[in-house]
Amino acid sequence: MKISIISTGGTIACKKDDNIHLDSPFKVVDYADENLTRDVDFSFSSPFTVLSENMDFALWQKLIAAVNESESDNIIILHGSDTLAYTSSLLANMFYDKNIVITASDKPIEDETANGISNFNAALMQVLKNQKGVFVSYNGIFSANEIVSADSSDNFLYLGKANEKIPSPRFAPKNILVIKPYINIDYNNYNIDNVDVVLHEMYHSATVPESAKAFAKKCAQKGVAFYFVTSKSSADYESASDIKDKIIYNSTLENAYAKILLSGK
Repeated sequence: MKISIISTGGTIACKKDDNIHLDSPFKVVDYADENLTRDVDFSFSSPFTVLSENMDFALWQKLIAAVNESESDNIIILHGSDTLAYTSSLLANMFYDKNIVITASDKPIEDETANGISNFNAALMQVLKNQKGVFVSYNGIFSANEIVSADSSDNFLYLGKANEKIPSPRFAPKNILVIKPYINIDYNNYNIDNVDVVLHEMYHSATVPESAKAFAKKCAQKGVAFYFVTSKSSADYESASDIKDKIIYNSTLENAYAKILLSGK
């Protein structure tokens, strides 16, 4: 099988001296299980090299171009873990017809406790199944648009929610303000003058504070699109009864963010 390796940097391409810094973009391939690579014809590209906390729209566009220009539809993308859930959601909503796995490492792979080599081997096994779709290999294999960003234990939470496909997805950058609710949140602290869309996460019970609804009305008056997002399939509490037309259900925040950029919603 022909497999394209696209490296974007991240810890999986780093080494540690006095600090952790970028090193060789494809070195994890040298550590791969030979039983998996024996009949594989690899090609390599690195459209950019970055620590993923510095990922931006311009780099995303380079990554999209690299996937479109790849010599094979069987692709492994090496990425940093910090923004992996955002990138994986974007690609999952664009490339339904390709066989893509995105993987990362929690530490530089020379560290014996790092999961990067096992994640890469698992990515290889997944790609070799020749299953269409985009997946994440990180302590398991997950649908790429159904995970949320890693928590303090370095694990990605998998929600396993069904998602509708976007017809003819096209990346169109927008200025999206993401808000997560917290106790005593003051919406006067948010300047929406240059904002295109507000994406407001709901609490785990699909609820929001009353002040959030007032802020949504303010946004509407200024012509700013506003959406609440929840992983739940419904919002049953009284506090959400009057905002149901503004809720994106069955979605991670990261997937809603990607869909807004791809669908014009």
